[in-house]
Amino acid sequence: MEPLYQAGSILMTVNTLQGKKMVESGLQSGDFSLSQSWPSCLPPPADLEKLQQKVAGVQRELEDFKQEALKAIHYLEDAFCEMNGALAQQEEQAARVKQRLREEEDRGIVRNKVLTFLLPREKQLREHCKRLEDLLLAGAAARWASPRRPIEPPGLRQ
Repeated sequence: MEPLYQAGSILMTVNTLQGKKMVESGLQSGDFSLSQSWPSCLPPPADLEKLQQKVAGVQRELEDFKQEALKAIHYLEDAFCEMNGALAQQEEQAARVKQRLREEEDRGIVRNKVLTFLLPREKQLREHCKRLEDLLLAGAAARWASPRRPIEPPGLRQ
């Protein structure tokens, strides 16, 4: 199903390539004259004049319709070009966003690997620091518990 477009007061279905060819070539050959082999079917001259005026009016309307149709086709072609341009920009932006997401994902993977490496090491270091603190506190407690000797300056001993 082809889309419907409003052109002036005319609602029509548009196939731009086919419609453009039809408007440019097919409608130009609007010859409404009767061949000479039908003279007996011709109406009286007064009616013939009215018919010729009606035909001329229909030809003018046909030419006006042709102009409106061509304007609508050009408008649609311009809109299509704009939409293609916008689509290309959106595709470029989407590609940039995907690239940034890949980069962030790569950084996240590296962060996880670093954390996986560092977290157990941090735990080991905390345990080692705790043992050192305990040793230090135990040594300090032992020194406080033993009687103190006065400290003599070096070189005074004999």
